[in-house]
Order: sequence, then C-alpha cells, then structure tokens
Amino acid sequence: MTPTIKIFSKRIVYLTLLTLIALVSTAVAQQTPQSQDQTEDVLRINTELVQTGVTVFDKQGKFVEGLKPEQFDIKVDGKPVQVSFFDRVVAGSAKEEKQVAGAVGSDKGKQAIPAGASYRGRTIIFFVDDLHLSLSSLGRTRSALTYFLENQMMPRDQVAFVSASGQIGFLQQFTDNKAVLRAALARLRQIPDTVKDTDQPPMPEFVALRIINGDRDAADLYVDKIIEGFFNSKAPNRAVNRNAVYEMVKTRANHIAHGLESVAGQSLNSLENLLRTSAQVLGRKLVFFISDGFYINAKNSSSAANSQLQRVTDIATRTGSVIYTIDARGLFAPMADATGDRPFDPKGRLDAASTGEGILSQDGLNALAGDTGGRFLRNQNYFDSWVARMLDETSNYYLLAWRPDVEDQKGGKYKQIEVSVKDRPDLTVRLPRGFLAGGASVDAKSTDAKSSTTDTATPAAAAKGPDAALISALGAPSARKGLPTQLSISFVDVPGSGTVLTASMQMATDILNYGADGKQAAAIDLAGVILNDQGKPAGSFKNRLNVNPLPSNAGSVENPGVIYNHRVPLKPGIYQVRVAARDDKSGRVGSAAQWIEIPDLSTKRLTLSSLMVGGQFVGSGQKQTTNGGTVDQVQFSVDRRFARGSHMSFLTIIYNAAGSNGSSAPNLEAQIEITRDGQTIINSPGRKVSVEANADITRIPYGADLALKTLPAGRYLLKVTITDRNSNTMASQQVGFDIE
Repeated sequence: MTPTIKIFSKRIVYLTLLTLIALVSTAVAQQTPQSQDQTEDVLRINTELVQTGVTVFDKQGKFVEGLKPEQFDIKVDGKPVQVSFFDRVVAGSAKEEKQVAGAVGSDKGKQAIPAGASYRGRTIIFFVDDLHLSLSSLGRTRSALTYFLENQMMPRDQVAFVSASGQIGFLQQFTDNKAVLRAALARLRQIPDTVKDTDQPPMPEFVALRIINGDRDAADLYVDKIIEGFFNSKAPNRAVNRNAVYEMVKTRANHIAHGLESVAGQSLNSLENLLRTSAQVLGRKLVFFISDGFYINAKNSSSAANSQLQRVTDIATRTGSVIYTIDARGLFAPMADATGDRPFDPKGRLDAASTGEGILSQDGLNALAGDTGGRFLRNQNYFDSWVARMLDETSNYYLLAWRPDVEDQKGGKYKQIEVSVKDRPDLTVRLPRGFLAGGASVDAKSTDAKSSTTDTATPAAAAKGPDAALISALGAPSARKGLPTQLSISFVDVPGSGTVLTASMQMATDILNYGADGKQAAAIDLAGVILNDQGKPAGSFKNRLNVNPLPSNAGSVENPGVIYNHRVPLKPGIYQVRVAARDDKSGRVGSAAQWIEIPDLSTKRLTLSSLMVGGQFVGSGQKQTTNGGTVDQVQFSVDRRFARGSHMSFLTIIYNAAGSNGSSAPNLEAQIEITRDGQTIINSPGRKVSVEANADITRIPYGADLALKTLPAGRYLLKVTITDRNSNTMASQQVGFDIE
C-alpha cells in the first residue's frame, strides 16, 4: 500500500513563499502530539551500580537469545556477585536509553519515546590515532570512513570522527549530518613523526626499546658502527672507550623510548577524554580505534602504560563503550631494510631484536579491544566489511548491573570481571574485563566539557541566575532535558537577503510553572548561538516568551507547546545551532543542537532548499505584511510528529534549474521516497514539476501532501530528489519524521 501523494495547490505554495521571505522572528502557540510512554517503569537504585554490556555467541557466531539473569555467573576478582539489574537490549533502539538509565537509576532516560518508535540510532565513534598513522595508512583510513559514511551509516545514527591530535577541531562531535562528517574527514592530515631517529645509523623504535630492555647484541651493533665512523674520520690513531660509546647508545635509545611513551600517552589521554564525554550519551557506544600500533613495553614504563590502559577500560565499562581496534597497516612486513631505516647488519645481530616486532607493536591495540569486550582486526588491507560485521555483532546485548561491595568501592585497585553462562561452555561471552574500584564518576555532572569532542565557542562566562543556566546548557556536550525542547533548522534563499537560516524552537508548555494557583503566566527565557565550522559565533539571540496558563480543557489537548522562530542571513558554510530554554519559575532547563550545511548558490549547481514538513496556517491572528498586503502565517512542524491517519505536507525550493536564465523552459522531474530503518517503504515514479507562467524560475517551489493512513506508527525518512532533464543533474534533500 502506498500513501496518496497530492501536489500542493498554487495558493498554498504562493502563500508559503511569501511567509518564508518575511524576515520576522515570531512566537506562536501550536498543539503537538503527546509522546509520553506509560508502559515502562524506570528502576531506581540509590547506590552506584557497576554495569556492563555482555554479548553471547554460539559456535556459529550468532547472538544467543532468550538467556535469563539466573543463567549468568558473574565474578569480580573471583568472588560471585548478585545481579541487581538485567535486560535484553537492542543497540540503537528507541528504548535503549531508558533501559540503561534504569540500570544506573538515572532520570535521563525518562524522556518520552514516540509511540511506535523502534529506532533511535546507533552511537558510533571512529577514533583516528593520527599520532601513530603513516601516510599510506591514513589513505586506507580515509577510504574506509568514506565507505562507511556513504554506504553503512543509517538515518538517526549519531557518529563522530575524532582524531588523537585534535586536528579535526570543532567538527569532532556527534552528528547525523553527513556533510559535517565529510568536512571532518577532509581535515585529516598526516602528523609528522616527532620521535623518528635522525642520527646515523638510524635506530628504529623497536630496536631502541630492545636496547633499553637489555638486548646487548642490538646495542653492540650500534657501538661498532659508531666506533667505526669515529675511528675512520675523527681519530684514526686514538683508542675509543667502548663503554662510553655503549652509554651513548643507551642514552639515544632512552630518548627514543621516552618520546614513544609521550606520544602513546597523548593518544590514550585523548581516548580517555572522549570516553568520559560520551558518558552523557546513554546506551552502547561503539568505538573504532584506528592506528598503526604503539609500544607499551618500554623499560620502567610498562606499569604506567598499563595503568593508563586500565583507566580507559574502567571508563569504557562505566560508559557502555566497546572498543574495536584496527591495525591500519594491513598486511605489512616488520623488516624495512630496503628503505634504509636499519643499519647494515652482516652478522644478523638485529634478527633477534626484530623477532616479534609487528606483534609487540600491536600489544596496545590488542589490549584495548580485549579489555573492553571488543575485537582486534590485524593483517587485513580492507576493513570496510569488517566494520559492518562488528556493527551487526554488537547490535544485541545483555545489560547486567550489580552493586559493588564495600571493598570494591575502595579506590585504586583494578577489579577483574568474569562472566559465563552456566552449564554452557560452548558459548563465547564478550565483555569488558575489569574496572577500577572507586573509579571516578563519569556522569554528566562530572564530565569535562572541554574534552576533544566538545570544543565550543560558547563562553563559560561568570554569569549568574538564568543567564548562567542558559550558558551552561548551550555549552554542554549533550542535550538538557529538564524542559523538553525541540529544534528544527532550515534554509531558503531570500531575494535581497541571500540564504537565510531559520531556527525554530518548540518548548513543552504542559510542565511549565503557572504559580501556586495555576493561573499565573509562565515565562520562558530563550538563548541561542550559531557557530561556524571553526566553532566561532556567526549569530546569536536571546528572548523571553510569556505563556498564558493552559485552559481548563487542556487535559484533552495532547502536549501543547510554544514555538519561537529566529531567522538570520548567513554565508555558505557548515553551521551548528545550539539553543536553550529555561522555565523562569521552576528553573527547568532544556536544550538542543543541530547542524546544517548552507550551499553556495553562486556555483550555479542544481540545489534544493531544506525540506520543510507539516506546514500549517496558524490563523488570522498571526498575519504578516508582505508587498503591501497581508497573508496568513505558515508554521512548519518543529518536532515532525504526525498522527497516524493524518496528512503531512512538505515543501522545498529548487535553485539553479537549467533554463532559469531564459534560454529554455525548466524541465524538472521529482521523485519521492520514504524509508524506515533503512528499508524503502515508498518509492514513487518521477513526476514533472509544474512551473507557473510568469513565475520566478530562479526559485521554483515544489511541494506535496502525503496521506499517512497506510503507514504504521514508527520513524521514517522522507527523501525528495529533483532531476533536471535539461542539464542531466540531480539534487536531493531528506528529513526524518514520526508517525504516532
């Protein structure tokens, strides 16, 4: 069955366009569907629980369904513990956040889930260890990330591309906007190797580590080479103190080893900060750590490296993060004599030192994956399909939580976790291997907002009262949900103004404080900031809305809300809009953020404006004056939620159609596609776009009305594609919506 598709009438399109070009910020009340889920209770636990995600596979590698909590045997440092919370979870599902919140007794998961929603989106991080990445490995990494972006990323997935060096900057944030991720990927550059030995003969990193760990054969080779060079060129008739030269070789090796430790520590610190920040996103986080490997076995530093790895494992356990590591070198040979990286060694004294070089450089990657419940990919040149397999492997898991005993809450000691399925030795169980007793909290209140994924330009000013609350919410890495706040952003090109961004905020009004008697007006303080791709402010606003008390029959109205629109002209580029709202009387704060790419229309490429849905006239009380007349104001949906059986309209504006210069008439064709969870539900045949006589053909509107009665409740993606038959070019836009 397919929904009825009805093209907009001329009047609706014309009046809508007049509304769009009226650059006036307005606030209008709107009734929106309620989305309160009363079917699930949130478990409350007063003391801190330790939780872990557990995946169980049979011999064929398939996830084992139907396991019960009593079937799991959990031990901490060999001592059995009692399961306090158990649930079967689907990663990326709409209810995952609520289940995880229940395990830790958090209020964060109590936010309403749209009725019928099945897919929230996966949380995926690609951590590019560019501090340990060669130029060829960087090329393979770019290729793999591009493939994921274009072929494997699902709508509503929250994805972040993060670099160990921080070179991606402001763009290394969670987003579902592919334009942002493409721009982030374009910023990746090779980081020069600051540890590489420049003396002669060259001393490879692995050889330096072997020397400081007592490999005398490797050291003697360098002693001989140095004496040989010194004897021949500088002191042909004088003896050289061999022991003194040996100390020189050790000093040189120590210098290289300390450099390696410093760079490896920087990579692990960046990863640790990333995991701490990700704590604010509930549910399983999948981290792909891509690197050429690093050494963790330098003399007197193994304990420090292991401590750092233990901290990372602890934070991964507490934040529900699983790390999958990838050796970006693919198939490689550890020896590199042909490149001149090693001295000539006729006696083979480096042979022993080179044994296991590749394996030991992978120790850190192997530990990160194994200790967090992930897997390590090595010796494979193409890892596109492997990423997809791991995403599928982690799509289902069991969430286990237990209350640590008094001893386990004492800080400092690393606790080993063991989980098995009773009487099923044939099953494979993957999970994080441990946590730090009394480890530092990584909840939203303690997370450092300055970590690598939250580099913002919102000032932490010494503001007080409402301003401080709004500024804090604008700078937070994740949305505040005290006052449910929705954000929708779009752009259109306006004659005389250029491209104009509209940021529409919708705040719930049923939970506002209307005074003790419920009859006083409520007030909402609003603030917003628009940031460019460097994190610099490109615009801002601040306002206050007064909201009258709800009428006595409000109980029959589903979740009333108030909408505020802010419009600002912007140059082409990538922008992030952050907004925050605060109920003046109760102090409840809500926030939201979204990205948008504003194209450069001067390139004359076929382009569409944002796809705007749910346009409604808001009545004669909200008229706007345009060109000497007045028209009813059109408000587009902010939350994009529609009742089943209703209709949903959409509108987009077509720019730079061939023929718009008067050389010929535009010849455009439109196609409408609706998908759910990546599966195509509707795919309409191409329809000719009607262009009115004497119309402004530089801005051609196209819209339609979709009957939703044949679509079940759930989350959908609407995609509109315009084909220009004159130039054989295509352009598309897409937007998500919910049916309840």
